[in-house]
Amino acid sequence: MFASSKPKPLRDVRYFESDEPPRPGESMPGYTSELYSFPKGAVALGQRIGMKCEELGISIGRADHLYVCVTPSLPATTIELSEYTREPWHRFVVCGLSYDFNTLTDERRLEAVTDLTFKALHLLVPDATAALDSLSQMIKSEGEALRVQIKYKETQKLLIHVEQNVAVHPRHTEIFVRVTNRQKQLTKETKVAEVRFYDEASSLVDRISITNNLLTIHPRKSFRASLITANYHVPIQLDLAELGVA
Repeated sequence: MFASSKPKPLRDVRYFESDEPPRPGESMPGYTSELYSFPKGAVALGQRIGMKCEELGISIGRADHLYVCVTPSLPATTIELSEYTREPWHRFVVCGLSYDFNTLTDERRLEAVTDLTFKALHLLVPDATAALDSLSQMIKSEGEALRVQIKYKETQKLLIHVEQNVAVHPRHTEIFVRVTNRQKQLTKETKVAEVRFYDEASSLVDRISITNNLLTIHPRKSFRASLITANYHVPIQLDLAELGVA
């Protein structure tokens, strides 16, 4: 089976390290752990950026995973596109990073990782400057509170948004429902579920139905989703009258 050449929205960002830029045919670089002390929140940061890019339709090409490989062999903050890849859904960029990075506070290191990630995205998607600048600001200002939309439904009366955050493991990821009554110009929201891992949330959220003011969020029906939803109470249900938007 041939890999699709159709552009896809970015959906995940991960961080690797290497003494030298990886070259075609070489083994996969390791995750950041030995050369650089990436902050604990970096994994969730990459997931957050990837999910928001998917929501906004930002694409780096046919690859939907961006792999950022940091190395001391390039000048600090230098970004280079790489021909290295192991799978067609990977896209590598190589970023120069000084060992001084390891002496920074957790907050400053997370900010530095955010900056180099968006610098790489600007290089890969030069026509998305405004969207990337806006997203960068959201990522920095909202942090773990940033919401990603999973599902949206619009009726004559209501606008319904189902959203999640991306928590730093081992904290649980939260799922929220935000409902706007268009006639009353009233918006209410509530947390409806928690999941152990950020990528489990989408399995709990598929079709939305409303019957007699009872909003039901039906889970996905795939085999993989069924393995996940077996650990949670589904379907998720919400009384719109109790929420105050009926």
